[in-house]
Amino acid sequence: MARGADHDLAESLPDLGSALDRAAHWVGENPAAFLGGVLAVLLVTGAIGLTSWLGERGEVKAAEAVAAVRADFLKAMGAPAGATGFSEPANPETGRKAREDAAARFAEVGAEHGGTTAGVEAWVEAGNLRQQLGKADEATEAWKRAVEAAPAGTPLRGLALERLAAGYEDRAAWKEAAAAHEEASGIEAFPLRYHAMANAARSFAAAGERERAVALAARVGSEAPDLELPDSVSARLDELRASAPPAPAGS
Repeated sequence: MARGADHDLAESLPDLGSALDRAAHWVGENPAAFLGGVLAVLLVTGAIGLTSWLGERGEVKAAEAVAAVRADFLKAMGAPAGATGFSEPANPETGRKAREDAAARFAEVGAEHGGTTAGVEAWVEAGNLRQQLGKADEATEAWKRAVEAAPAGTPLRGLALERLAAGYEDRAAWKEAAAAHEEASGIEAFPLRYHAMANAARSFAAAGERERAVALAARVGSEAPDLELPDSVSARLDELRASAPPAPAGS
């Protein structure tokens, strides 16, 4: 008999059918549980030409490989055929081994299909599973590989950077988290760039770099005044902006 609560295969990931605004809110509320459904988000935003990628970069083959690993993982966790979720096995060793095996296979898919959306997702999944196994260093390395595999200047790279940043936040590595958030915020094609900028501001504040935090908070306020953020993040940015020194007279 299974024990514990039911899990979605990607329990830490957003609903693949979410619209962009819902995804943005979810990211702000759950920074450590980010970046599943990469392909779905990109399809919603229409941010990159996936049609050409499908033929030129082997996206279909990569997606099939990711799906195969995912299906085998569900089966190993005792889920019935066609299920998208599972209940934690009664034997902890069963769950541990299933995660170990799936993490290794996802990493293989990521290494084999670099430059594809599914390949990046594979590295993210590998990191997520390693995090669940308590292997924080290996998880971080996998998320770094996801960033490296994502083409520069694309929304895909922004998403990978945000997942890496969330992993750093889990470890209270605020300086590293801030740097990753800030890099994501600099990708103009990334639909969530101002959410990343807001996350960079609060992370720099947590790292003790208040001047940089205040500057980024001010940018969010001036460049994206209508941006919807979770109450906690919005309040933090308001606090940072309020602490900024007054502008010189006549400026």
